[in-house]
Amino acid sequence: MVISTLQAALREPLLTADTERDAIRRWQDEGDRRALELLLRSHARQVWSQALRFADNPVDLDDLVAEGMVGLIHAADNFDLKLNLRFSTYAAFWITNGVLAALARIGTVIDMPVRTYLAARAGRLQSEDADLSHLARQGALPLDADGDGPSLSDRLPCSCPNPAETAEMKSAQKRINRMLAQALRSLDPTEQAIILRRRLALDPEPVEAVAADLGMTVQRLRQGETRALTRLRRDLLALGFNRALLH
Repeated sequence: MVISTLQAALREPLLTADTERDAIRRWQDEGDRRALELLLRSHARQVWSQALRFADNPVDLDDLVAEGMVGLIHAADNFDLKLNLRFSTYAAFWITNGVLAALARIGTVIDMPVRTYLAARAGRLQSEDADLSHLARQGALPLDADGDGPSLSDRLPCSCPNPAETAEMKSAQKRINRMLAQALRSLDPTEQAIILRRRLALDPEPVEAVAADLGMTVQRLRQGETRALTRLRRDLLALGFNRALLH
């Protein structure tokens, strides 16, 4: 759902903190789409504000707003109701990230990393990189190398995570693994085997093979798998697991 004009977005009423948190809870726990729409409408002005802030061309506004709304949905998925924080503060990151990603995609002829595009736009690249970036955005240079020389994508600044971001990702993965191991312990051995072989394996096994090994019918295994997934999801959410990762 995208509100088509800034004027329409400004006409949408703001929510009280309690109403806002109740809508987030209903969306996260019950999948209530009316609650999600209420959140999107009340925060559409925030999306439009960021789109207008970064838009170079009014023609691009609709695309920037659409991506900002996608970011707003991610915020609704991920917001932790235990935080003493207004949703608009948390959503600002996701909205801006969506708008900037769309801006980089629209503003370049080739697929350029968002960081590189924004650094070039702000004049923060070294002179040689800035020249390359300008030519790339205009489509005046090929992305791939000619002959044995480095490609343009090799010469532009890397968008890889920096050391701090890499450390944070590793820490987050460890937290996820700990929560998953704890939640799995609440299942009985048969349910654990089903989930590990059918859902968590790098190469999930066919339902028929797992059912044969466990001595049960395919229908019974599917029923057990559904029950185990429901319980696992409930326990993971209780442990603070990110709801977006369960989709």
